Amino acid sequence: MSNGILDIDTASRLKRFYFRTRSSVRGQKSGIHKSLYRGISPDFMEYKEYNRGDELKQVDWRLYGRHDRLYVKKYEDEVNLSWCILLDKSTSMDYGDEGSNKLAFSKKLSATLAYLLLKQGDSVGLSCYSELGTEIIPPRSGNPCIIPILEKLENLVPEGKTALSKPLLDALEVYKSSATFVLVSDFLMELREIRESLQLLRASKKDITLFHVLHPDETDFGFEGSVEFLDMESDAKVIVDTQSMRHTYMKRVREFVDELKGMCHEFECRYVFSRSDVSVEEPLIEIADK
Repeated sequence: MSNGILDIDTASRLKRFYFRTRSSVRGQKSGIHKSLYRGISPDFMEYKEYNRGDELKQVDWRLYGRHDRLYVKKYEDEVNLSWCILLDKSTSMDYGDEGSNKLAFSKKLSATLAYLLLKQGDSVGLSCYSELGTEIIPPRSGNPCIIPILEKLENLVPEGKTALSKPLLDALEVYKSSATFVLVSDFLMELREIRESLQLLRASKKDITLFHVLHPDETDFGFEGSVEFLDMESDAKVIVDTQSMRHTYMKRVREFVDELKGMCHEFECRYVFSRSDVSVEEPLIEIADK
């Protein structure tokens, strides 16, 4: 199924990894994320197997001597988390042929991440957006909940221009409690709107992860001669001498990416850049913990 909407091969290779929030959250039940609510007892609650990132001072070495495996004591509650995957369905995302199409890549990335999050016990919802509206699947937990997400992604049709402000407000109405927002987009829009959107999410105390998806043509500008370019969102056309424009274009792209990275650093967001011609395993591994 590696060629389908869900990359089972990648999911199988990442099954021993966890996807965690970077801040404390409020949750409903026991899970893998740190909670704001600590137990009042000075004694530990239970043991869990050691994972990379756990503090060595919490390892029970006597238990290690008996079982030859590392376990740590849990002194605080851990909770399950809600995730909101926001996928840009604007027409600019539909650039690229089979094997490099930005929207196809982003669908597979979103589907595989949703599958892995559900497998680790979290709640997952999906929001597909453009200026023409937002389609939201509310967060649910349990492995069967991957089915409506896959169906929505399979049937998703690109439309409209990229717009982020209104879709985020729509999603925040659904995700009023703690949640991690995962934005999957080419972010070909005004930086001002991106900044305002990140400010809104941080003010709402949401964790944020950005997957910045671009096609190799957009990063490398591998065109030759005079080329007519079509704006996929406005149908505007322009003829460009690629040789004379290459240096200026590449400089603008680097500046745009650097500014977007800077915003993510400022608002404490995770930023992951990905070309649409690679395996979805590459960007997913960047936010995973073993």
